[in-house]
Amino acid sequence: MRRCPACQLLLHRCQVGLWLTLIFFAACIAKPSLADERNVIAAAELSGLFQTNTKGLPPSGVYYLLLSKILSETELAQSYQVVVMPMKRAKANFLRGSFACYSPGLETFSQTERDVLPGDLLSSQAFNMALVRVVSTEPHRLVSGVEDVTSKDVVSLVRGIPVSAAMQQMMGKARRTFTVQTELENLKLLMSGRVNLIFAFYPDIVFAYKELGIEAHFPYQANYSPLVIRDNIVCHSKHKQAFDLIEAKIIEYRQNGTLKTLLKDFYLDTLTQP
Repeated sequence: MRRCPACQLLLHRCQVGLWLTLIFFAACIAKPSLADERNVIAAAELSGLFQTNTKGLPPSGVYYLLLSKILSETELAQSYQVVVMPMKRAKANFLRGSFACYSPGLETFSQTERDVLPGDLLSSQAFNMALVRVVSTEPHRLVSGVEDVTSKDVVSLVRGIPVSAAMQQMMGKARRTFTVQTELENLKLLMSGRVNLIFAFYPDIVFAYKELGIEAHFPYQANYSPLVIRDNIVCHSKHKQAFDLIEAKIIEYRQNGTLKTLLKDFYLDTLTQP
């Protein structure tokens, strides 16, 4: 059926108006929820500490539970949320100022990354320690320093972890160095015999032992660690009010034993642990 030009124009305008109305309502429905508008505390994904889960389950890990408890008790949960993501993304967006805070803290940044961080960055007291152990397959041959590593050794470590000068020197002396994605892969490589030494981050590797159902840990020199860092939270200065409340809770939890209770086997307080 033919239509007159005026009728066709009117019909076209009605169709356009209908589409605009539908788009408007769709935008209203798709408007971000309050949760999406909250400030982000970026949590770098670490096994057993900050973990994402599949099948739509919420994140987990002892550090995630710790920070979530703090946000809940201080009522900061109304305006801040802990979001677990890969470390590279977490650090990059925090450096750009897109995220309010970052954990597990400043000492996971390389020197190059630290050079571009703002000078007024807020850094809390530590809620836990993290340290590297040089784990061996041979109980009679434990590494106590750079001099104990030779060209006969094969080493592995998790890609992207902080590396100290001592660790660099050990890798330089070893015959070969492998890099893996997780501490679970690191431990499996040691068990396979393909390497005889691994740089294992505690408490992260505790989760790997649990996953594999292994109670007795491989040996290491208990009084030596080539790298020790403080796990904490850092925030941009404009979030000082929230930062002060978070740090006050960390101090309170350390004093009343809540930290040790929450972190369980992942809690490290001195160089002689675990």
